[in-house]
Amino acid sequence: MTDELLGDEQLTGQVIGTYVSDPVTGFGVIELELDTGDGARCVGPLASLVEGDAVRVVGRWTSHPRYGPTFEALLYEHLVPSTAEGLASFLAGERFAGVPELARARVLTTFGAGTGRVLDHQPERLTEEAGLAAADAAELLRAWAGGRALADLVRLVAPVRWPRDVVTSVHARFGPEAAALARTDPYVLLEADRARFAHVDALARHLGVDASDPARLAAGARAAVDAARQRDGHEHLLRHAAVDAASQLLGVDRILAAEGLERAVATGTLVSEDLSGEEVVTTPAARRSEVRLAADLQRVATASPTRLAHLAEGLELSGELTDGQRAAVLAAVRSPLSVLTGGPGTGKTRTVEELVRHAEEADHAVALCAPTGRAAKRLEELVGRPATTVHRLLEARPDGEGGFVFRYGRTEQVPFDLVIVDEVSMCDTWLAAQLVAAVEDGAHLVLVGDPDQLPSVGPGDVLRDIVAAGVVEVTALTEIHRQAAGSRIVSLAREVLSGSIGALAAVDGDVFVAEEGDRRRIVPRVVQAVAERVPAHLGIDPGDVQVLAPVYRGPAGVDALNAGLKAALNPGDGRNEVAGFHVGDRVLQTRNDPELDVANGDVGTVVDLDRRRGELRVAFPRGEVTVDRRAAANLTAAWAVTVHKSQGGEWPVVILVVDRSHRGMLWRNLVYTGITRARQALIVVGQVEALRGAARQDRPRDRRTGLEHRLRELAATAPTPS
Repeated sequence: MTDELLGDEQLTGQVIGTYVSDPVTGFGVIELELDTGDGARCVGPLASLVEGDAVRVVGRWTSHPRYGPTFEALLYEHLVPSTAEGLASFLAGERFAGVPELARARVLTTFGAGTGRVLDHQPERLTEEAGLAAADAAELLRAWAGGRALADLVRLVAPVRWPRDVVTSVHARFGPEAAALARTDPYVLLEADRARFAHVDALARHLGVDASDPARLAAGARAAVDAARQRDGHEHLLRHAAVDAASQLLGVDRILAAEGLERAVATGTLVSEDLSGEEVVTTPAARRSEVRLAADLQRVATASPTRLAHLAEGLELSGELTDGQRAAVLAAVRSPLSVLTGGPGTGKTRTVEELVRHAEEADHAVALCAPTGRAAKRLEELVGRPATTVHRLLEARPDGEGGFVFRYGRTEQVPFDLVIVDEVSMCDTWLAAQLVAAVEDGAHLVLVGDPDQLPSVGPGDVLRDIVAAGVVEVTALTEIHRQAAGSRIVSLAREVLSGSIGALAAVDGDVFVAEEGDRRRIVPRVVQAVAERVPAHLGIDPGDVQVLAPVYRGPAGVDALNAGLKAALNPGDGRNEVAGFHVGDRVLQTRNDPELDVANGDVGTVVDLDRRRGELRVAFPRGEVTVDRRAAANLTAAWAVTVHKSQGGEWPVVILVVDRSHRGMLWRNLVYTGITRARQALIVVGQVEALRGAARQDRPRDRRTGLEHRLRELAATAPTPS
């Protein structure tokens, strides 16, 4: 039998077993006893089903490599019995265990075979006629609706073909109310984590919402600003740019787009302000983060007295330090807020080590942190002191809604006299705001980073803005140390920054060039280098090689590289897997997960798995964690990663892919970031001319942010110390 709407097969029967039930993702595995007496193993959005449920399941038959014939469900719906006897059995099931037996009996006695109709259309009669207590009636209705909510939502969105992860995200966020909200106020569904404007708008238009509907225009304006922030890293848009973006997203003229923008501002989903003489538009949360970050940076910078100032007198620094390093240490103890910048080989880490040593000798409490576990682990190894992620320092914990909250912030601050943050260029505005808010008055905050690297993946340009504002003491290290002076990796990085790359031989010190003009040959050459040439000629294991590329797609992109490297280094070959991963796979975390204490950008290796439980055991830089099927949705292959995702990391060998087809992403700071990830050897695969072209392309500082302006404004209006 097939479903009339979806055109898929359908099964009817009773649930006689539940094997997997994930309430977060909605994924479930059940055993169904069919009306014919046969059994069927069903998988899909079935987590809310319990034993005894009579259901109709819509989907298609597939063949599982281990379990054989398996019915992959798209949706299900309950088959409510039509007789009083059937209803009595149904209401006695596990789903209604929270409803007192006496209350269920009253409902059946009062309404008999019409119970289902009352529950669906006349719920007020439960209290008025059956005499149920309000709490019992509410629990009965919740249980009745809960079993049908996901199926109702799936059926509602089926004509516009929502992806499964969007359906489960909306269901997880809104529960039984999701389908009703979709019909009455569809754009509120944008609050769900995975829902995008294209998904929600397609549904709204299908349900009859007009293109010029004010609610649609306002939602589109907000979505356009959100998209610019997430895609391009802006903290705000100029008003005319926001109107243009909204017009394009909504497919309407600028007049209607402007009306939508004004409505969004009037209703508070967007905010507008004058910044440096320009009218800008952003989200309330984005503006709040930037304003608070500026205010807290000013608070830390002007606090008095400070806890390390006494160290400045008679400070005996190591004779190994350069003048720049000495100046940086003195700045850090004299000023409660200071910045230390420099490229590879300039001695930032040695400077931090010296500062920490003096602070600890004076019995000051010191915290070292970085935005990702990988960067924190590297900092810990280089400085020889414990380091942690920013999230762990602030004690992030899940908030119960898929996000997280921090223990430490403005109301309870971290108990340290000196807080040192490495790789600050990776911190977006929001994370930086959370961190600086948690620093006590009088404590010293040292921000360390390389402003020539790529800015953060998230919105903002924090390190560059702080340096450019000119209101904080900044020490820029430029002198290359002797141990790094002979490195071609270091000199190549400096040449890239200068905009002109000198002669580059096939074998040039610790830099190797594999010239390849045919992009279809790039993946095979990279695979050969990782699997054969690097181990044979450099004596380095493939696990210590990281492949980087500017883009995901295309014959020389990250996706193609991952497929080729996986096939060569760790083929599946019918082995057990969970969420598509096998033991030995290298994986990348794509979202912060405070519950697991892993950060966006952390790279790990699958060391074990439990197929029956749907769990992976992954070794990340900070230790091993167990990842369930829900959390595995935030993992992706990491044999190759984008240069953006490599920030904060360093590997013995880096293979950097540069091809003419990547020209839209080949900018000076991108290739500089990729080059400086290599510790012992850099292998460039592609065309040297593409690398030279990238060095010439000094991408304008095109992120629109307001932190620099806000810092200058606060400094100009700050009271003069007496």
